[in-house]
Amino acid sequence: MPNTTDFSAKAPPGGNHPKRSTHKRIRRVGLSLLAVILLGVITFLLVPSPIEPAKWIAPTAPSFQEAGPWQENNKLSSAQIVTDAPKSPEFITFDKEGNLYTGDSDGKIYMVPFDAEGNPQEAQVFADTKGTPNGLKFDDNGNLIVADIKRGLLSVNPSGTVEVLADQVDGKPIYLTNELDIAQDGTIYFSDTSTYGRVMFKEMAENKPHGRLLKYDPITKQTTVLLEGLYFANGIALSSEEDFVLVAESYHYQLTRYWLKGPKKGTSDIFADNLAGFPDNITRDEQGHFWVGIFTTRISFVDQMHRSPWLAGTMAKLPESLLSGASAPAKHGLVAELSPQGELIESWQDPEGSLYGVTTAVSHNGYLYIGTAPGGSQGVHRLPLTK
Repeated sequence: MPNTTDFSAKAPPGGNHPKRSTHKRIRRVGLSLLAVILLGVITFLLVPSPIEPAKWIAPTAPSFQEAGPWQENNKLSSAQIVTDAPKSPEFITFDKEGNLYTGDSDGKIYMVPFDAEGNPQEAQVFADTKGTPNGLKFDDNGNLIVADIKRGLLSVNPSGTVEVLADQVDGKPIYLTNELDIAQDGTIYFSDTSTYGRVMFKEMAENKPHGRLLKYDPITKQTTVLLEGLYFANGIALSSEEDFVLVAESYHYQLTRYWLKGPKKGTSDIFADNLAGFPDNITRDEQGHFWVGIFTTRISFVDQMHRSPWLAGTMAKLPESLLSGASAPAKHGLVAELSPQGELIESWQDPEGSLYGVTTAVSHNGYLYIGTAPGGSQGVHRLPLTK
């Protein structure tokens, strides 16, 4: 029987082909989306940046592949865990009995005792600052002096009671108390990292100095500003003779020296520059050597961004949550050991990244103790200082 029904896809005269209509709708939707995206990009580019970046040509980063003290090695790779009770032990110090103390980002300060053979025992909560304790060091009266990011300069007595020593200077807030060291006469030197009040990629992009070096006098209970205009003021350490104090400028890969005695008293200069990463905390050993924790190796994009204020300003428009990954630490553990004159003696590394995000390196009783910050490895580690 002949088929008299036409099931072909032909459109009726004057009508639209179904497939053609679908393609047109898809095309219209695509063009609309593209217009929205282009409009968003144009609007984003036209919106003023929240910062006015300063151009900076950063020095070429040292190479880990070339012979010299920065040459890649695995000296940190053998580090063993001491305690994992604090997840982010920013700084490490010891009391007269040899017990280890460290803080965590949740406000707790832990004490770790050791047995007669030097083996670490279970960590105990010593105090809670209700803030974020970073720098720690005992004074001669047995009080633990604490640089707390959120609360300022604190004193914690042996029973764990917390007292605020300073949270203002010259009638203005101390914005981000970070690290400290204590002189023999009890004077406390500490850093106020930034007027931003917290770590922000926007400040790195701006490339302007907002940090300060401060001094607290325990007799007068007065706080004074010694040095301003620091690029993310961080670690603090006094020299053996206490004729100068060092402060790390993380965002310019350098350590600045402020003279406390001698003909240069009251002036500052660069102690060590062009480090292979962002310097964090500084400690001094019995030989007068300075140990510098390098939180992350250099970030090539950041150095390139500093060359272009337009790029830096554009990046600062993005939400901070999207930028946090850009400044996350590289999985390359790094510590620098410097002479009393600022010369790099050697570097200690873990290029495989089992230990990274290093903030602190403390030489104590034949071991190098390592602290870290959020984004890096967790817990306190140590390794023998045999070479």
